[in-house]
Amino acid sequence: MKPKQSKKVGLFLGFEGKVIKLIWTLAWPVMIGQALHTVLVITDMWFIARLGSVEAAAAGTGTSLLGVIQVLPILVSAGVVALVARYTGANDKETIRKISSNGLVLSLIIGTVATVVSLTTLDQLLWIFGDADVSVLQMAKSYVGIGLIGLPFFFYNATSRSIVQATGDTRNPVKIFVIANITNILLDYVFINLLHQGIEGAAIATVMSEVLAFILMTRLTFKNVFDSDFKEVISNLSLKLDTAMRIIKIGGFAVMQMITRPFTGLIMYRLVLAQGVAAGAAFGVGGRMFNFVFIFLAGLGTAMSVMVGQSLGRGDVDHAKALIKQGIMLAAINMVVFAIPFYFFPDVFMRFFVDDPEVVRIGVNYLRITYTGVLFATFNTVMGAAFSGAGDTFPPMVASLVGNWCVKIPLAYLLTTGFHMDSNGVWLAIGISVVVEALIVIIWFGRGKWQHKKI
Repeated sequence: MKPKQSKKVGLFLGFEGKVIKLIWTLAWPVMIGQALHTVLVITDMWFIARLGSVEAAAAGTGTSLLGVIQVLPILVSAGVVALVARYTGANDKETIRKISSNGLVLSLIIGTVATVVSLTTLDQLLWIFGDADVSVLQMAKSYVGIGLIGLPFFFYNATSRSIVQATGDTRNPVKIFVIANITNILLDYVFINLLHQGIEGAAIATVMSEVLAFILMTRLTFKNVFDSDFKEVISNLSLKLDTAMRIIKIGGFAVMQMITRPFTGLIMYRLVLAQGVAAGAAFGVGGRMFNFVFIFLAGLGTAMSVMVGQSLGRGDVDHAKALIKQGIMLAAINMVVFAIPFYFFPDVFMRFFVDDPEVVRIGVNYLRITYTGVLFATFNTVMGAAFSGAGDTFPPMVASLVGNWCVKIPLAYLLTTGFHMDSNGVWLAIGISVVVEALIVIIWFGRGKWQHKKI
């Protein structure tokens, strides 16, 4: 009788066990990888924050700038995910190999170009932070300059991980991700605590871990996609214009969507730094706390993108819809769970990193105010992933552009300068922008054109 009661409860809540199991199979490895990455990010900031508020603000500033540049791999990885997932559903291995080889070559080329351009224009890039504390900007420049060295490896790793995950193997890329992140944490301790390299030591540790991941991901891709056959690698190793354009056509809208948030984040950081070093430190520390929220959402998003793409490749639209419905409910539960610590004891999180009462006070407001809007990321994550899996990346891009450029930036400026709300005005603008973005995604998704997208 008990199993039947459990089944009735599940049906009453709207959960379908079979669909949930399919989602979970792909999602949990990515969640573990994201969890460890969160530990890395938190550990990294813990080491740096212990050096002082200036160092914490500099690391946050540098991370914001790197965050914009590190979105660029989506230009390739988003297109690769949609295409490889679609052809995996159609069981076309030869086409998968052609797309994969083109994607990897393309990622290395774009990564190298991005590195050279960023290094030669670093002073101009840091200009966006305006009249921030000089010592903060000097430290940020050193941090970013070292971090850029690992950019080509970062691009390649993102693409190779997307290729393998799109075929349905989410476990092995995460194993490599785990190894690289553990290496990063250990090297953080060595370079920051033992060798006293400051925030530059954290950047060196990150670069070295990316190189390690590059070696391991190359080996995994060679095995999974090319069946450990050098002849297959050589015969497919090329950059064909038509295939590259198919990848970029999908990835172009995706990268514009994803780069909008961190790029506008740079402008937001400028507005925050104008409120003082304490506000900058709170933004840097508090922002990393949101990584906990996205541990589950990262795994769920990857699973939704791959499974929706494979379902459409088989021509099974009903299964894709069932996946999306279950995904929304799972994401909603995740958001409710994290509302408890962020609303009721956010000061505990902040004091783990800093002792400065002013930084803690501002950080508490940041977590509470911003998370109210972040709750709506439920729809952005699941429906955005479904759009991505279908290869229809235009709608999420529009939503992101409107939410960030038309709402977040103007509203933050108005609230901080016109209404003199200080850093709270920035936090409120961020939350409202997420809500607007979610509403646009929901409306566009309801039109249903993603179901019939041809790529």
